[in-house]
Amino acid sequence: MNRTISQSPAILQRLRLRTPLDTTEMYQNIGRDEPVRIVDYTPAPGGGITVELIKHSTGTAKGEPANHNTVKAFARTLLRWTIGSALLLILFAYFGAGH
Repeated sequence: MNRTISQSPAILQRLRLRTPLDTTEMYQNIGRDEPVRIVDYTPAPGGGITVELIKHSTGTAKGEPANHNTVKAFARTLLRWTIGSALLLILFAYFGAGH
């Protein structure tokens, strides 16, 4: 395995541990009280590219995002806009020619 790929989880874990400390330090530097953090959900890998949100108080999964196929949704939207624009141009050409 590539060295950078094998080091990636360790680097990400260090960043996850360091982020709350940096946030606390930032609030101390600007002289404000740090807001209370309430974490109710924890993301957990659900297999593939899906992520489930698990609620702390009950331990149940909230569910996963409904649409991971953003390329398909983008293509569908682009097709609808193209068809609509084409129909509008045909309409303008029809009335512009004086039918």
